[in-house]
Amino acid sequence: MDKKKRLYYLDIAKGIGMILVLLGHLQDDTIFSFSPYILSLCSWIFSFHMALFFIISGMLMDIKKDNEKDIHIFIKKRFQSIMIPYFWFSLIYIFIVLYSLLISKVVPLKTLFIQLWYVLGMYGMNVLWFLPALFAAEILYIFITQRFKGNKSLFVIIILLAAAIMINSLRNRLPNNPEIYERINELAVTLIRPVFACSYIFIGSCLNRAIEMIKQKIKKPEALFSVCLPVILAINIFINILNRPVDFRSMVLNNYPLYYLSSVCGSLFIILLSILLSSIHIGKINETNSFPILKYYGVNSLIFMAVHNNSAIRNQSERAAMYINQYLTRARGYICYAIIVCIFLIYTTLTIAVINKFFPFITGKKIKKQT
Repeated sequence: MDKKKRLYYLDIAKGIGMILVLLGHLQDDTIFSFSPYILSLCSWIFSFHMALFFIISGMLMDIKKDNEKDIHIFIKKRFQSIMIPYFWFSLIYIFIVLYSLLISKVVPLKTLFIQLWYVLGMYGMNVLWFLPALFAAEILYIFITQRFKGNKSLFVIIILLAAAIMINSLRNRLPNNPEIYERINELAVTLIRPVFACSYIFIGSCLNRAIEMIKQKIKKPEALFSVCLPVILAINIFINILNRPVDFRSMVLNNYPLYYLSSVCGSLFIILLSILLSSIHIGKINETNSFPILKYYGVNSLIFMAVHNNSAIRNQSERAAMYINQYLTRARGYICYAIIVCIFLIYTTLTIAVINKFFPFITGKKIKKQT
């Protein structure tokens, strides 16, 4: 499979992943009241959704041979594409906090200082934690793979992961009440996230080579992937039932071997599904035209991630769903949930379009000069 097709199915995978992230973050008592299965769906999504993006990052880095590039040039480019958007979106979030503090007066002054600490300390406001974690993880991966060749790099990653697991276990013993311990806990989480993420990047690079090897040796790999899909999904669901609840953001992973097995299986399920979907287009093989909306979300996954978790949109979408609910007689809960999801997707799609059109600098892109 050529590079263009591989990048395409990974865009599809990111697009699916972003929709799953949206579904996973649609959580409150009103939404959960629509169906008893929504909470289980969210729990399943959390079992792998962040690992998926780190694994995809590893696959992309392997395709682009980033570990062979000059690390200083790599850091400069990734800072532009990851950290610049992080600071811009953080600034937007801070303005929202200021509005809530000075205009709405629904948050105390203390909240502003805590959120500033989140931004400057790289803990991250809300969903923005993912960006500095990804940036640091990719640099760590490049450094290790360039400094230590072959199996030595795997050994170093395992040692760092063991240390991160130890720190993660020790931080849980900190007292809950004093604020100083909360800040220490957040700092510890900020430091260990990239280590866990780096291990998934390594898994992603290995997975990319394995998939390409299968495609070269088997005439019809899609048939094999189709058979593997339900098996991999079943493993993921079964292990998640044993190990939930988990949350990568807060580093609540419970049993580490179970979490890794569950998250890798869930991620592999989405990636193999994306390979199959990318080869479907009105019954023909055409990996560049299938599911354009998923590709759109995948290409703009950074913006999607930064803007999708909007409480104001959630409140308005719930009101719209409950209004429409007055005229429904069957499957009200499922339809209400679908309405909320559709409203969020419309909002997110329009926001992506507006940012790309008028504010590309927020995503680290240069404004094109009109001639």
